[in-house]
Amino acid sequence: MLATEVQDRHAPEAIQEEIRIFEERVGQLQRGEITEEQFRPFRLKHGIYGQRQPGVQMVRVKIPSGILGAQQLRTLAAIAETYATGRGHVTTRENCQFHFVQLSHVPAIMRQLAEVGLTTREACGNTVRNVTSCALAGVCGNEVFDVTPYALETTRFFLRHPEFHDLPRKFKIAFSGCPDDGNCAVAGIHDIGLIAQVRGSNGTGRRGFKVLVGGGLGSLPTESATLTDFLPEEELIPTMEAILRVFNEHGNRKNKYKARMKFVLRDKGIEEFRRLVAEKRATVTTPPRLPERTNPLSAPLVALTPPSVQGNGHGAEFHRWAEHNLQPQRQPGHVIVWVKLLAGNISVAQFRGLANLLDKYKLPALRIAISQDLVIPWVPAYRAPEIFRDLQALGLAAPGARTIADVTGCPGSTTCNLGITRSLTLAEVLADEFAGETDPEIKKIRIKISGCPNSCGQHHIADIGLYGNARKVGEQQAPYYQVMLGGRVSADGVRFGRQILPIPAKRVPQALRAVIELYRQERAPGEAFGDWALRATKDTLADALRPFADTTQEAADLFVDWGDEQRYSLKLGRGECAG
Repeated sequence: MLATEVQDRHAPEAIQEEIRIFEERVGQLQRGEITEEQFRPFRLKHGIYGQRQPGVQMVRVKIPSGILGAQQLRTLAAIAETYATGRGHVTTRENCQFHFVQLSHVPAIMRQLAEVGLTTREACGNTVRNVTSCALAGVCGNEVFDVTPYALETTRFFLRHPEFHDLPRKFKIAFSGCPDDGNCAVAGIHDIGLIAQVRGSNGTGRRGFKVLVGGGLGSLPTESATLTDFLPEEELIPTMEAILRVFNEHGNRKNKYKARMKFVLRDKGIEEFRRLVAEKRATVTTPPRLPERTNPLSAPLVALTPPSVQGNGHGAEFHRWAEHNLQPQRQPGHVIVWVKLLAGNISVAQFRGLANLLDKYKLPALRIAISQDLVIPWVPAYRAPEIFRDLQALGLAAPGARTIADVTGCPGSTTCNLGITRSLTLAEVLADEFAGETDPEIKKIRIKISGCPNSCGQHHIADIGLYGNARKVGEQQAPYYQVMLGGRVSADGVRFGRQILPIPAKRVPQALRAVIELYRQERAPGEAFGDWALRATKDTLADALRPFADTTQEAADLFVDWGDEQRYSLKLGRGECAG
């Protein structure tokens, strides 16, 4: 596809026409000229989900590579304040979404987003979803090279592509700058995962990517297979186009539960899949090319080496925060600030405060990480104490980023039609439960929670993963969580967590305490929790949890989920995201 064709579909007038058509279709729905069933796929393609609450929508904003500048943050604040609940929610796909939005307000939201270069287009539905990349790309000391320009180029090429907005199922792409991408991009669980590689030496190094295909989580977690160990950088877009054409042709359009690309790979095998991709590549007319996008978070024009932040003159609170929320940047004199968001939630005042902070310190932008945290790079090290105080004033200086107290959680039954349990609330409870943990090895444990088996919270790849389900206790339903232990993504590949036991929701904090205490007692010197969870027998792990699964003596709160006051009752709507 020629560059001019890509430019034409992203032209301002084309985007305004897209919004006008959406507004027209909303009017047709409200006048009864089309049905909700006819409107639904069109709505989803434009990033608008139904909620379990009737009459309101969830609006998902696509944030390419999670990058947000000050003007964009202020726009998100205005949307949250005017049309939603006064807050947004950042996701494991580096999106930002708003809940309880009236459908009639969506066109106005789309226009506000377009003014700052954002869109809801293809954030949902059977499309190429938001292209993610490592939140530290460009400043990480371990990266092979900065993958951000390639991720942004991929976003621009496939967004509004006329052939790829009605795929057999949703399609996810992630870029990692280093082989060990376990907490950065988790390339190995994506439909296409790209890991930066350089071939050659002595000044002749050639950039490219290891290409992984067919990964995914959901009800059938699948590790990706290697399509090629090295794809030259200029072949990136044409090859991804070929992969999508194979998926478009061979994906299952009759059964959405077997429609993801992982099922094509299971059916064909990697050798046949390679052959099909090579065959399609021969017909792709998009020319090989290098990325035209640049990283908006590039180096400042003047890069001084200012005084170090080291020393004891900043107070105990600052040093407690700095232990995990400050990270050295590859470029001397600068640090990366991690902002821990409680369960991914962010208020209007915090959106605006962060925009003001970027302006005040002349910082280019921030990024959303897949852990639902925010990352602010290019902070002069000597200014970290000032930024800490500014974040304190915003309620954004909670310590413990990237620790056991930094819990990932999807919205669950708070708003999602498929949610079984209130995973978002449990994430907040567990973050508070483990906030005072001091053991260095235990602090490294990562907890991820989903409100159903579909793994929006990525529970399969956590040290401790939890997903919601419902069970009968006597004649009544009770909210439960299946406990999984020892999952991870690393340079060695993907390891999905071991399913141990289901535990009543209200007993999860005590149950996790028991497992962690067992780890504390049994671990070898320096042994990580995930390695211990793999080494321990399943009976040993189950025995630690079993007392909390015992329902012979029923407690009154067994039938009340976190954040609820009424007795639990399983209520599911029509799923728009499963698989």
